[in-house]
Amino acid sequence: MRVKNPLRSIANFVFRQAPLSAQLIVTRRCNLSCGYCTEYDRVSEMIPLAALKERIDALHRLRVINIALLGGEPLMHPDVAEIVAYIDRKAQASITTNGFLITEPLIRKLNAAGLRNMQVSIDTVKPDPSLFIQKSLKTVRPKLDLLKRIAEFDVFINLVLCEQSKGEFKQTLREFSDLGFAVSLDLVHDSKGHLAIGGPEYLELWEHYYKNTRPFMYLEQDYGTRLLRGERPAWQCRAGTRFLYVDEFGKAQFCSAQRGRLDKPIVEYTREDAREYSKTHRGCESGCAMLCHYRDSAFDNQPLRTIQSVLKLLGRPAVGRGASGHAEAARRPPGAVATPEAE
Repeated sequence: MRVKNPLRSIANFVFRQAPLSAQLIVTRRCNLSCGYCTEYDRVSEMIPLAALKERIDALHRLRVINIALLGGEPLMHPDVAEIVAYIDRKAQASITTNGFLITEPLIRKLNAAGLRNMQVSIDTVKPDPSLFIQKSLKTVRPKLDLLKRIAEFDVFINLVLCEQSKGEFKQTLREFSDLGFAVSLDLVHDSKGHLAIGGPEYLELWEHYYKNTRPFMYLEQDYGTRLLRGERPAWQCRAGTRFLYVDEFGKAQFCSAQRGRLDKPIVEYTREDAREYSKTHRGCESGCAMLCHYRDSAFDNQPLRTIQSVLKLLGRPAVGRGASGHAEAARRPPGAVATPEAE
């Protein structure tokens, strides 16, 4: 993961208590209809650029470190490169995409706009006949080749472990490893964010991921293990403080699974709001499998373990960036672990 202005990011995160990450919905429309996803439709209009700029201005005022563009499919937005450039003025921009719409001209536009990180969601090697999973390596492989050749931003793969992906899981990880991409792993959850799988079979696959690949992060390793064992570890979610979700209506939410609880226009959201929400539990932490939010909250819950986890990551040998193939060691501030955004 590439971090823009790492020293300033550390200062804002540690000393100014700035939000680590915000997910900004730029459209609900998607070109796919994956069975485990509740974040898309086929009819929504694109959110106007002017409205998105107002929301980005509000996130800049809050000193958000990373703003991730989500959908639906964010690459469907005709102004996606301009949105990235507007974010890049005062924060760093990331995109989560299914990869189907990646083209050489678009990559070059995103290079010029200052995109820092792209997460490509791929769950299996071969297409799923049931169409529950529609993001396969076989389909997107040419797009990954384009990214490796042209992109100047970092690229990594996100994989969701679920009933439909478990059969090919180990083969999928081997394929990604052979391609040289770092991989983040999510556990499938229900519409409220709670773990939707469990048991020895999934636990073995979770452990296989950490033993046989170069994980994107280690922070959630123990937490995921305990979830899959049927435990419900106690922790305090820092949504509303360290993490914000801005829906298509421009309202700040705790997360995609808890919409309607916070429901305050982001243009009216203040640092005082963020500080207030830092004092309370969300009440939905038990069994939560939205690992990106667990990572965003980790430093405030367990600062020493978070630092140890980041040092473990930084101590690994440098690898070629998925985007360009140029060897570069990962550089992250202690809390900069939120880039994996796929839910």
